[in-house]
Amino acid sequence: MTEESAETLGSGRMPERIRLHVEGQINAAVLKPGQPIDERALAEQFGTSRTPVREALLVLQDRGLVDIVPRSGIQVHRPTAEELVAMMEALGELEGVLARLAALRADDVQRHELAQALATTADCADRKDSAAYESANAVLHAVIYRASANPFIVEQAQRVRLRIAAYRGRLFEKPGRLKASQQEHVQVVEAILAGDAVAAAEAMRDHISAGGRLFADLVLRSGVR
Repeated sequence: MTEESAETLGSGRMPERIRLHVEGQINAAVLKPGQPIDERALAEQFGTSRTPVREALLVLQDRGLVDIVPRSGIQVHRPTAEELVAMMEALGELEGVLARLAALRADDVQRHELAQALATTADCADRKDSAAYESANAVLHAVIYRASANPFIVEQAQRVRLRIAAYRGRLFEKPGRLKASQQEHVQVVEAILAGDAVAAAEAMRDHISAGGRLFADLVLRSGVR
């Protein structure tokens, strides 16, 4: 057994730790589309050899988050406009299913959490605080994810959200979007709390689609190809 393979086995979850770290930086837009990733710097940061770093980056490449080009280097994947719009469409369908399942499966605790999350997004929208609204929005959707009780579909939705995270955050800065988004949230949450699975799915698809139209406009204006 080589020193590197022994280290990888001994460290156990080191590649996973590195993967989560890079994913977190992509999600927070610290690492932006097209930005190079320094393999050596990551190895030094985690006090490890390059083997766990390569393993983590290969997983990220499989998930469409990183491009590894031989003799050219490693960079955060820069999606085309067509990819971005397609992923937004996929997110609408996935979240529609999750909202439908949440309407059928949410327990009393989750229903209370959902109502509280809605009140928080309403407060942020009233204050026109787009940064706080973005965080509260994530909490609201996370409650719906948990209430759906389908971790497989949740994982797919989270992966799509991660791949478009660098672009979606700016949507809430568009004039009038906070108020419109909150109204859409009300329709989604009311349907879930009423146990109306069909209405919940439709409201969620409409919610994501509304953001998707603004998203497509943002993508085209940003010059993504």
